[in-house]
Amino acid sequence: MRKTWDWLLFVQILAVGTISLLIISSISKSLAVNQLIFWVLGLVIFYIFTQFDYLSWKNLAIPIYVGSLILLLALLVMGTPVRGSVRWIDVGFFRIQPSEIAKAASIIILSAYYSVRPASNLKNLFGGLIIVAPAAVLVLIQPDIGNSLAFLGIWLGIATAAGFKLKHMLSLALIGTIAIFLLFELLAPYQKQRIESFLNPGSDPLGTGYNIIQSKIAVGSGGFLGKGYSRGSQSQLKFLPEAESDFMFASIAEQLGFLGAGLLIAVFSWMIIRILGIAKNRDKFAQLLIVGVASFLILQFLVNVGMNMGILPVTGITFPMVSYGGSSLLTTLFLLGLVFSVSQKSTY
Repeated sequence: MRKTWDWLLFVQILAVGTISLLIISSISKSLAVNQLIFWVLGLVIFYIFTQFDYLSWKNLAIPIYVGSLILLLALLVMGTPVRGSVRWIDVGFFRIQPSEIAKAASIIILSAYYSVRPASNLKNLFGGLIIVAPAAVLVLIQPDIGNSLAFLGIWLGIATAAGFKLKHMLSLALIGTIAIFLLFELLAPYQKQRIESFLNPGSDPLGTGYNIIQSKIAVGSGGFLGKGYSRGSQSQLKFLPEAESDFMFASIAEQLGFLGAGLLIAVFSWMIIRILGIAKNRDKFAQLLIVGVASFLILQFLVNVGMNMGILPVTGITFPMVSYGGSSLLTTLFLLGLVFSVSQKSTY
């Protein structure tokens, strides 16, 4: 038995997309047209997967995840280098970012894994971590430290919902601390410089600290009401790098001010709360799937906004449904399609 369509959640999704398209259009009309095409295609994908029985994904979890790993491996051979990183496969009319597909695949396989194995058991807890480790490592060597850590965030969110106990937190914190030190040594020189610039952006204001400084200027100069649509000096005069993608939130804050940026955050947060509410009285797989999608959205939202405000290091993590980018948008709308497929099925 299917329930009625969640129109409020759907309107929230469209509201976030509308804000995004308006600001991208103020930066570049051509990019806005591209993003609108991605939205149309993404909404078609979204609707198709709302009609699927979400339980079918449980049986498809392994082949989907293996397929995402194959794409990540193919990236090593077929990838197109962009600014020192190999993150995209160019298929002519479109560039695929396999890390986005792998994140969606990780949500599905971890949900399937923990639906029959409680994370309260230490063996099961780290079993899930071992499952996502290959994807995280393959993304790390692109190099893309931000999205590689996203896999750990997704795992932690789903494992917590699956029974992760606080008594395991100490051992996990110890392992995490050791991993951070080891990870730092494996970082590319430009990634180390990003971290150093985050700690002291003024040390190299025209180099590695430039992005953070310009982003903070854009956010701060917007004031309460903003400079007005298409009137942001940082984004319009190209002082702000990647104004339509990595630093999209700064562009919004500059043009629409605290009020506009706050409205976006409020709508996005309300959307996540509604998504989490769908998990009530569902089967274990559905609950973990919902939590996994919410973890993905929350993590990327917090990291991207924190990066734009200069309170977190600069990474390549996008603001879901807000930043420009086809792979990110299509993946997010696919995951939201899974959420709707759960919401439309009657609860216990």
